[in-house]
Amino acid sequence: MKVLCVLAALTLAPSSAVAGQPGALCAAAKKPVQAEPLMAAAVAATFGKTLFKATGEDCVYPIKVLHYAAADVLVVQAGEPGEACHGCGAPLSAYVLRRFDDGCRLVRAFRKFATLGTSGAVEDISAVKIGDDDGMAVTSGGTFQGYTSTVLDFFVFRAGELAGLNGTPIIIAADDSGAVVNPGKATEVTAKWSFDPADKTALAIDYTIRTPGASRVERVMWRLEGTSLVLSHGRVPPEVSEASGGG
Repeated sequence: MKVLCVLAALTLAPSSAVAGQPGALCAAAKKPVQAEPLMAAAVAATFGKTLFKATGEDCVYPIKVLHYAAADVLVVQAGEPGEACHGCGAPLSAYVLRRFDDGCRLVRAFRKFATLGTSGAVEDISAVKIGDDDGMAVTSGGTFQGYTSTVLDFFVFRAGELAGLNGTPIIIAADDSGAVVNPGKATEVTAKWSFDPADKTALAIDYTIRTPGASRVERVMWRLEGTSLVLSHGRVPPEVSEASGGG
């Protein structure tokens, strides 16, 4: 019996119209892709027989395979990570792979669904459940004029689309040590985030704020309303904006 895909609305039937871009893989991606069997299989299912010989911002670099019950999603970016200008984000694309008895088959492509990060790179991508939808969380960040920050963006597969949630990105790390004259007066903010296991519409952000001579923890709650994350409890600590250069 064939395995049905959890992204059912997106994987009704394979189609050649969603084929990847053969022959455009970045040369620098060859070793890391071949070192991971699951990644190599996903790349082969998406792009077919191709050569890792392309360079420049137009080549495709596979960065993550996300697993959703019976479906896989290959996330790639345009260009080699870290090779773009400092203020340039990484253009991200996602390819949905449906599992069959004889392997995976490409059934849907979301090309350039977002451009995130700096220097042509993001930090991490993970699979998440948001409400009733499968989704992904993307962390990215950078340093500008001595202020360093990391932001969190969410995307969901819904109604045949891959859409970003309004209300994000959310800053989950900030550090102004490169901007203040006296490093001893720097502010550092870190955070852990999670969706409530019993209520996937509730997002908790636990901030740890460290200032000279003091440290505290604050919890902020967000709730999914339609396609937006809305602040439902607490407030974002003011140090988050200050340490990231926003205030």
